[in-house]
Amino acid sequence: MKVHEGDVLVCGTKDCKVELTVTKECVSETCSEACEIDATCCKQPMELKEKSS
Repeated sequence: MKVHEGDVLVCGTKDCKVELTVTKECVSETCSEACEIDATCCKQPMELKEKSS
């Protein structure tokens, strides 16, 4: 998935409270405007946390 600075990834299972926060956005000639991240937790793909507005 594409991630941007400030995005939060959460575990895909309901009983796991792991959160990963993207602290720096990828800026590189070899990387598109946003890095593609593959993250798993409890053998499930992590999901982008909905931003509260």
